[in-house]
Amino acid sequence: MRKKNPLKYYFVGTQVALTVLASVFIGYQIDKFFHHEKYTITLVCSILSILTSLLVLIRDVNKQK
Repeated sequence: MRKKNPLKYYFVGTQVALTVLASVFIGYQIDKFFHHEKYTITLVCSILSILTSLLVLIRDVNKQK
């Protein structure tokens, strides 16, 4: 039986949070550069980063089994 390492879960959560924050920041900067009023690029980037993070998280969990 494997030992559960709490630091691993901390790093996974940090990775997801940093991925989402970085993509939102990049999307916001692109919207600001092109003077978009509705922040569509920010919205698209944030949704894509959330989906990507979930996909990576699911693959990681399945790999651990």
